[in-house]
Amino acid sequence: MNIKTFFLVCFSLTFFNIVCFGQVKDKVAKVVIDAGHGGSQPGAVGKLSKEKDINLKVALRVGELISQNFSDVSIIFTRKKDETVELFKRAEIANKNKADLFISIHCNAVDNKSAHGIETFVMGLGKSEANMEIAKKENADILLEKDYKTNYSDFDPSSPEAYVVFSLYNSAYRNNSINFASKVQTHLVSNTQMTDRTVQEAGFFVLYKVAMPSILIELGFISHVDEEKYLLQEDTQEILATSIYNAFVEYKNQIEGTLKPFLPIPKSKKPVILTEPQNPTVTEVTPQVSNALPADNSSDVAEIQTTTENTPTITEPTLSEPGMNNIRFRIQFFISKDNLNTSDKKFTSIPEVKKYKENGIWKFTSGDYTTLAEAQNKLKEVKKFFADAFVIAFNNDLKITIQDAQELILWNNR
Repeated sequence: MNIKTFFLVCFSLTFFNIVCFGQVKDKVAKVVIDAGHGGSQPGAVGKLSKEKDINLKVALRVGELISQNFSDVSIIFTRKKDETVELFKRAEIANKNKADLFISIHCNAVDNKSAHGIETFVMGLGKSEANMEIAKKENADILLEKDYKTNYSDFDPSSPEAYVVFSLYNSAYRNNSINFASKVQTHLVSNTQMTDRTVQEAGFFVLYKVAMPSILIELGFISHVDEEKYLLQEDTQEILATSIYNAFVEYKNQIEGTLKPFLPIPKSKKPVILTEPQNPTVTEVTPQVSNALPADNSSDVAEIQTTTENTPTITEPTLSEPGMNNIRFRIQFFISKDNLNTSDKKFTSIPEVKKYKENGIWKFTSGDYTTLAEAQNKLKEVKKFFADAFVIAFNNDLKITIQDAQELILWNNR
């Protein structure tokens, strides 16, 4: 198969996936958890460990926590033991089960032994050489598989030219993938105090082939002597798994409008010790916006103070006086790197459009409701035009979690 034919086939498959699996769902009822590598594919190899083993332990624990706390969620593992599962089969498992979320768990390793930290990836054409190398490393399992030329249409994971195909990627699930990835990254970094290498994009074959919101987590570098020791500790693995679980809780709460609480984070007996400071060159992911109009330099609103939408829930809300709390629920339906006008033609079907800026990205909302129930009722109408819309909350001009909003409403009504 020549390269032009290969690109055409991949493009057709992408279109087929989007058409067949349709819109982003209102429920998170099936989750595929993918422990990277396994069997004859060890992944990265450190001085004391193999990546496949750490991946499996954390993946199984994440699945166990979700199963224990959500009777309405089915967990599907791509592997539950040390066995070889080809990359294309991992995607097939997710697609055949029509899953609502795909979580692939990995560890990192590079030649630079001082590199360390956590990063979470969504599918995209990585713009940095470092991200390209990470993608090549994770995709290299393809070359260990039998008949890989048949299964992957001559895709060569070691060839930079082969990754041009990923520039065609434009998924209906990208915004929700970024949304979930941001939550995972925040919980992991907050609870481990490891270096934040941010949410990024790269060309991972397994993410390219799944038709649902999907992320790939690099838990840390087993090529770093101290970080490898930290990742091997059972209490660390429990913290990692609980952090991913809590990010899942926050994501599911947001998608479904529920208020499931987080689990407490276990204490680490031996915090990670990094021998050399590091300032990784990273680029945060921004959403792809098709047919965006030129940026409007005049803002409809000033940039407001926000907390990140993935900040872990505050146990006890910080309050001034009960009367000072002004809780409002809005429906976030669109994000853009450009400062579009709220009267933009894209939004003609949406009532009461407002916008705010968070982490350098403009986010557009509809409505201004005093109760969560009212917002959830209006959400159904907005989803007819923007399928991955969801409810968010504000206290005056401060963005807060839905759970904190409900607690503040109870406080106001005391």
